[in-house]
Amino acid sequence: MAGQSKDSVELDFKQMMDRIMDAILILNDEKIVYSNKAANQLLSFDEQASLCGLSIGIFVNPSSMPLVRTALDKITFCHSDREAIQLTIHAGNNLEIPADLFLCPLHDEDRSLIQLTVRDISEQKAAEESFIQSERLSVIGELSAGIIHEIRNPLTSIKGFLQLMQSSGHLNRDYLTIMLREIEQIEKITTELLYFTKQKNEQFTIIDMNRIAAESLQLFEAHSKKQNITLHLQLNHEPHCVKGDRTQLKQVFVNLIKNAFEASPANGEITVRLASSDQWIEVDVQDTGSGIPEHLFDHLGKSFFTTKVTGTGLGLMVTYTIVKHHKGIISVSSEENKGTTFHLRFPKAVAEKNNVD
Repeated sequence: MAGQSKDSVELDFKQMMDRIMDAILILNDEKIVYSNKAANQLLSFDEQASLCGLSIGIFVNPSSMPLVRTALDKITFCHSDREAIQLTIHAGNNLEIPADLFLCPLHDEDRSLIQLTVRDISEQKAAEESFIQSERLSVIGELSAGIIHEIRNPLTSIKGFLQLMQSSGHLNRDYLTIMLREIEQIEKITTELLYFTKQKNEQFTIIDMNRIAAESLQLFEAHSKKQNITLHLQLNHEPHCVKGDRTQLKQVFVNLIKNAFEASPANGEITVRLASSDQWIEVDVQDTGSGIPEHLFDHLGKSFFTTKVTGTGLGLMVTYTIVKHHKGIISVSSEENKGTTFHLRFPKAVAEKNNVD
């Protein structure tokens, strides 16, 4: 500004910076050479306490300093005009504050300076945590309501038949058969719920899905002979590798094949088909069963939704959860009275020699 002294310009600059709500620091290397009132308040809880002469490292965890130094270097050596970092900063009274840091160059006549803007995101983080907790409670509430409903029905039947036998004074084997079936239903629900409650010691390795598909189908060979259902495995003679947990992925195949059996009539067919594209491993599990109406597709994988009379829906819920956890995609196509196909896609992994499970 023409006619103004350097001191006057500097004063105008400081007054302008002090009116800004964001905490702003100006750094020379890692040294603070200027801090506005908002920065003083955020980092020392005293807007009049200048931070000049201090190192930015005082307010950053040592483990996070490499990130800060990398960003400073990019700005200093003109590799970037703007850098953003999210980390925890140390403020006065030993408080730790989650913050967004924005860095950009600020040049004067004889040295290269960097402007660092610090934004306290404590409220944003608290809102996010509150939303996540609310979602968790919502899921727990929905799941609990479903569990109560699904377990109360068989318990009511068991109680009723016990009361009938008690009043009649003799054992009724037909009643016992029905009661045993209802107990098995409760056992099925609790077993499937264990997936969501037990600690999962998962180990992600490179896995050839061909082996898992073959092993899973083998488990149903006796069942297929009993129901006279033909099993097909189509692999196109090449490995189909993904990165994942072997036990969980096998559970996906077992759940889908089991569902296919329950939907298929005698003399039906079940086909497991694997193929590869440039980025994906594609898996189809196809049956020739009764099919699923299209308007129900969006409900599949939700807790306690099922199209089966004695089903719980938890098997598919587990399947959808595992596929999502492996960064996969699951969809379904179906035609009533002709069959259903579950389509799965997983990110393709590069198989290393002697390193495939």
